[in-house]
Parts: sequence; C-alpha cells; structure tokens
Amino acid sequence: MKLKLKGMDKKTLILITSVAAVFVVASIVMVLVLSLGKKPENSPPAEEQTKTFTAIESINGVWIATVSNTNFPSAPDLSEIQLKSELDSIVENAADIGLNAIFFQVRPASDSLYNSEIFPVSEYLSTNGELTLDCLDYLVKKAKDRGIGVHAWINPLRVATGGTVDALADGNPAKADASLAVKYADGKIYYDCGNPKVRQLICNGIREVVENYDVAGIVFDDYFYPYPVYETHSDGTKSIADFDDAATYAKYGQNFDDIGDWRRNNVNTLIEECYKTVKEIDQSCLFGVSPFGIWKNGYGDESGSRTSGAQSYYDIYCDTLEWAKVGYIDYVAPQLYWTNNTQAAPYGELIEWWGRMLAEAKVPLLVSHAAYRYSEWESPSGIITSQVVAAGKQETYCGSIFYGYGEIYYNKEGIINELMELYGTEKQEKADD
Repeated sequence: MKLKLKGMDKKTLILITSVAAVFVVASIVMVLVLSLGKKPENSPPAEEQTKTFTAIESINGVWIATVSNTNFPSAPDLSEIQLKSELDSIVENAADIGLNAIFFQVRPASDSLYNSEIFPVSEYLSTNGELTLDCLDYLVKKAKDRGIGVHAWINPLRVATGGTVDALADGNPAKADASLAVKYADGKIYYDCGNPKVRQLICNGIREVVENYDVAGIVFDDYFYPYPVYETHSDGTKSIADFDDAATYAKYGQNFDDIGDWRRNNVNTLIEECYKTVKEIDQSCLFGVSPFGIWKNGYGDESGSRTSGAQSYYDIYCDTLEWAKVGYIDYVAPQLYWTNNTQAAPYGELIEWWGRMLAEAKVPLLVSHAAYRYSEWESPSGIITSQVVAAGKQETYCGSIFYGYGEIYYNKEGIINELMELYGTEKQEKADD
C-alpha cells in the first residue's frame, strides 16, 4: 500500500527523509555503545580484570647481615682498605657461585652504613661515628662490574638491639624525639609504627637511598612490631609483655575497636607509603619484603597453612597477603627456614601454600632459604637443592635468596658445591647455549 503525503513538495520530503535516516543511524550507534559498555553478568571486579602477573627477572642472591657484625664488617673500626677488601670478597664469592644479587643490610637499626643525613653511622661500622667508607656506594659499583644487583636491606622499626634511648648516638632520630620510640621487654628499642612521624621518617630514609644510590631494590625483613616475649609476675604467673603504644593508640586509633587491627593497619600503611616512595623516584627499583614463613596457622581457617608455629599476622601484625592483594609489593620472599621434617612448619607445606597464595595475588615469589642451618641440621647435604627444585615448581617463582653467608663462605657441608651446581658459571654457559 502506498501512502500519499499531501501538501508536501519534493524538497520538504527529502528533508524529512534525511532527518529520519540520521535518527535511525544515531539510534543504532547508541545501542552499540551501550552494549559494548555493559558489564557482563557475573564478571569479576575491575581490579581482577586488569591485574595480571608480571614476572621479575630471575633473582638468586645472598643476604649480607651487618647487625652485630654478623657477616660484614668483621669488626667495628676497620680501615678503609680492610672494608673494601671484605666487600670485594663478598662480590667475588657471589659471582663465582653464580649469584646475581646481594641483599646488603644498610640499616640494621636506626643507623646507616652509607652517607646519610638522617641516620647516624652504624656502631657496627664505626664506634666514633665517622664514616670510614660509604659501604653501599662502594658495593653497588663493585657488584655492578660483575653483573650483580644490590638490594638495600632495611630494618624499618628497630631502633637498637639494647640499651636506652639516652645512650643512642647523637643525631639518632629516636634520641632527638623520644616519643617516637618504645622500649620492649626483649631489651630492644623499636619505633612506634602507629605514629605518622615514624612512617614519614622511614619513607625519608628510603628516599635518601633510592635517590642517591643505584640500588636494584629496597627490601624489609621480618622485623616490624617485636616478636612477643613473656614476662613473669610477682605471683609466678606469666603473660605476654605489652608493647607500650597505648598513648599512640588513644591518639590515632579511634576507628579501631581492636588494637591488633590498628597495629596491622599501621604496618599496611607503612608498606603502602614505602612502596609509593620507591616508585615515585624510580619505577624500576623493586620493593619487597621477606616475612616470617608462617602467615597464619590453618586450624579452622582455610586461608592459613597447615602449621603450628608463630604467626606473623597475629604476633607481629604483618598481613603479607593484604600487601600482595592490593599491589604494594613487587615480590614476597618468605623465610622458609625449615625442612620437610619440621613438624610445626614443614617446608613442603609452606612452599606450596605460598605458591598458591601468590599465584592468586599474581605476585612474584622469591624464597629465602636457611643456608645458616647447614651448621645445625643433621646430614644437610642436598636439602637446599631439593628446596630450590620444589620452589621452582610454583607458578610465580622468580628466584631464591640464601641467609647464612658465613656457612657459604666456609662451604659448610659442601653448600657451595650445591649452589654452584644450581647457579654456577659453567651451568649458566650451557643454559645460554
């Protein structure tokens, strides 16, 4: 059937037809836009849609502890020549074994083994407060010549391993403002993480290192709030000693009914602020943490591991999985310092648990191994090798770090032979071919 449009000339008809066509096209475009922008039913949250696993370059390193002159320097007040010689030896040994990273403790407490305008010279380096050698600067340059990256290992909250605030070196931030520090029942002094000034101080220290030294990364170990100790009361009973941050909690913890939740939030905030500080300066500089090997014991909680040891979540208020989930950490290097025969914390259970958790979070896994226990374990030969092999089966595994440079240096129970078999230059040359 034909419709007759009365009273319309040809030009008017063409105009109406054109407008209608434009309307139809616009409607089609709008439908397409809406359909493309519509979120499918049961789709994952935005963060899950965008977060993907990004591997870091393989890291195989060694921890060099300076606290109490554990690995370096061998004693306080060495000459510049002696210090350089010891650092040269560390670099050469790492290179000969085939390691590509040195995790060097630059701040064992509220001090420094580098040229700092914030922290005084470490007592483990010099007893007179003079910087005999900028150890970090020297090590970074020497290690770089051998293709080794240096990660600056920082103990963020430990002020001192003993003594009193008054006895601290002049220029120590904790001595300048005693309200920042708390003396605990273990005899050590700690920074109060709930104080925003403390967190800013730690970030300023990190900024100083990343801005002035060509470090491959910044790393924290497992020390945050102190590991709990028991005190004995006059009636003979025992209880966990309180960490005296009640005044800080009263001032800054109004939004938390539980002091444990508040303390965990303080550590979470510290991790976030430190990560942002690093990335603001150098996006390629890694920020990682090497936490205690047990996050939570499983018990009835499916999220925890099948273990029965200390728990970093409750005991020192570290929620490592939260840091990984929200993306404020480039890797996690749990300290798995046990064997498969350790009933309370079997290595096999823990490596698989961390592997699953970090695969879900899409965060690289490094593993910190107990080379130091080659002086303790019965018939330890082969343990490190088997542990590295087990670690390598985890989805996000990107390398291993070995704690116990002394055992490596003296080749206790043939540990150097194991490491050279895993990482040695001959093996690497074959892999490159």
